[in-house]
Amino acid sequence: MVVASYSQDVAQRFEQLHTDAGLALLQMIDAARLEGVWIVPVSGFRDYERQTRLFRMKTHQYGSAEAAARAVAPPGHSEHHTGYAIDLSDGLARAMDISQAFGKTAAYAWLTRRAAEFGFELSFPENNPQGVQYEPWHWRYVGTPEARRLFEPAKSEVRSVG
Repeated sequence: MVVASYSQDVAQRFEQLHTDAGLALLQMIDAARLEGVWIVPVSGFRDYERQTRLFRMKTHQYGSAEAAARAVAPPGHSEHHTGYAIDLSDGLARAMDISQAFGKTAAYAWLTRRAAEFGFELSFPENNPQGVQYEPWHWRYVGTPEARRLFEPAKSEVRSVG
């Protein structure tokens, strides 16, 4: 499935998600818009090569793979590989994309109240057992038995880089 990403002030782009997650995301976006909140998908499915490029960039930025792994999953370990994870933004506060400041937006407040109704949960809350930095923008779909089974081990797994 392909989900269109749109907001008032950016060019249209597209993100891929598993069909179940994509349909639920579209319903969630529509529900938020009815309440005046502009949730915008920023990054959905990522293949191994794209994750490798992102991880290399973060390794260079942070100086080591271990430091980078607290900010972005190593290739082969990203929830984005599943097609059930999505990075979200507030279309009315785009300066806060993919940053902890997103946690202070209307979109994040709405998501914390309503995302579960659509099968989504925050992947990496503060002080998560995986040791991943707080990522208020990163949500995973757990609205089907398949998706729940996929993510259940990750909820208690401690990430290590080796």
